[in-house]
Amino acid sequence: MDSLQNVTLKTQSGQTAVVSAYAGHLLSWTNAEGQDYIFMSKNAVFAPPKAIRGGVPVCFPQFSNFGPLGQQHGFVRNKQWRLVESNEWSVTLSYSYDGTEFPDYPYPFELTTRVELCDDNLEQTLTVKNTGSAPMPFTAALHTYYTVSDIANVSVEGLKGLTYLDSTDGRKEKAEAHEAVAFPGEVDRIYLRAPEVIKIHDSGAPGGGRTYEVRKRGFPDAVLWNPAEAKAAAMSDLGSPEWKRMVCLEPGLVVSDPVQLAAGESWSGAQGLRVHRAGVKL
Repeated sequence: MDSLQNVTLKTQSGQTAVVSAYAGHLLSWTNAEGQDYIFMSKNAVFAPPKAIRGGVPVCFPQFSNFGPLGQQHGFVRNKQWRLVESNEWSVTLSYSYDGTEFPDYPYPFELTTRVELCDDNLEQTLTVKNTGSAPMPFTAALHTYYTVSDIANVSVEGLKGLTYLDSTDGRKEKAEAHEAVAFPGEVDRIYLRAPEVIKIHDSGAPGGGRTYEVRKRGFPDAVLWNPAEAKAAAMSDLGSPEWKRMVCLEPGLVVSDPVQLAAGESWSGAQGLRVHRAGVKL
């Protein structure tokens, strides 16, 4: 990780976040006690152009295979970005694409990400401008990996009653019946028209429990993922027991409200992450 061009943000109380110019990637977010909020696999490979297993990969201009590209999750997570500006608590990075490298995506664009840090709060904004002359289709997600004590201790609140596509079952449409979604095995779901606020509860986190409160804007969908043991074993950069220490909740523009961004126009989406710790008042 140290071999990448990184920017470290820091709060007065000692919380830190590390953002890399490689892939515009948020690599870590750690509190003053040294506890990680954002998960990074111990088996992650930091060797461009390989994607990094953990942190917050930016999936653009395509999430998964929802789009014309043959490359899973698009290509910006495999590219070097440019540092626009930074200070002690924020950083802005950009990536420019001229529309020529990938024949199946001939749409030029300028993409920026901005990360702002304060104690137990982090804001990440993704903005794209169509710099071409034709309407630009895209899908996108902020593929956020959260650190958890053990996936068996985790439940997700705010999804009851939603329709989701179950990627473990041929992306069949299903209805979420549970107030608290648990992880008895592999979970890979795209929740359609998810609410603005979703909460991840970890009853086994240090100090008596932790809740990640996710507030999303501009992203109509939410992706929930944990690969479980069998699938994780096939991932050399994850494996066991790493899969037990993570859960992904990803604000996404995937299925709902498809975008055809007009020439010269911009689109923006964001996530605000707030950590609630037992016994700690914000």
